[in-house]
Amino acid sequence: MALNCGHSTLKYLLFIFNLLCLLCGIALIVAGAISLVKLDELRDISDEYNIVAPSILLIVFGSIVFVISFFGCCGAIRESYCMTSTYSFFLILLVIAQIVIAILVFVFVGDVTIAIKKGFERVFENRDNPVNSDLINTIQQNLECCGKSSFLDYGVNFPQSCCSSGGTAPLCVPFARGCVGRLSEFLDNAGNVVAWVSLGVAAVELFSLISACCLANAIRNQERRSGY
Repeated sequence: MALNCGHSTLKYLLFIFNLLCLLCGIALIVAGAISLVKLDELRDISDEYNIVAPSILLIVFGSIVFVISFFGCCGAIRESYCMTSTYSFFLILLVIAQIVIAILVFVFVGDVTIAIKKGFERVFENRDNPVNSDLINTIQQNLECCGKSSFLDYGVNFPQSCCSSGGTAPLCVPFARGCVGRLSEFLDNAGNVVAWVSLGVAAVELFSLISACCLANAIRNQERRSGY
């Protein structure tokens, strides 16, 4: 079965969009993996929210997008109505799911940030506990912060993890910002990255979905005409 010139153009356009979806799938996996690594150290601060769940979902959806886009490419090149329509169905589900994830991140990132800040304050108040102390040191080193509001929360004996220079505490220059403010900034940025990457990929998939539906319709009409 051979499609006419316009339909052939649509076929290759769908193929190109699927290549973009493949790249978007990889982008979702990378974004999810990076955010998972950065957020993993914060999961023990609050039991109220699973802070790494959006990152895990991004990795899962990225993998699904990659696989489905691969089959979409095959369906477009083979001019298969069954493969193209099946691809369109799963793509609809993916677009809806990614939009829902983005909305949930936008809605709940503020609540998660508040819960994490309260959790850090609770951990900081019990910093004599070795487990809490290790967690605080990790956060201070990675986020380049010191104390809750500033290094003054420690008095004059702040830990080595507060040092912004190569010196040894308390003779080094401590980080100027407190960890509560840095946590809020970090979580807001991480949430925006997760949400906007998800929406960006959903937009590309939407264009691919429209092309797939048009191509499937063209293939079906061509098959009907060929049957006569």
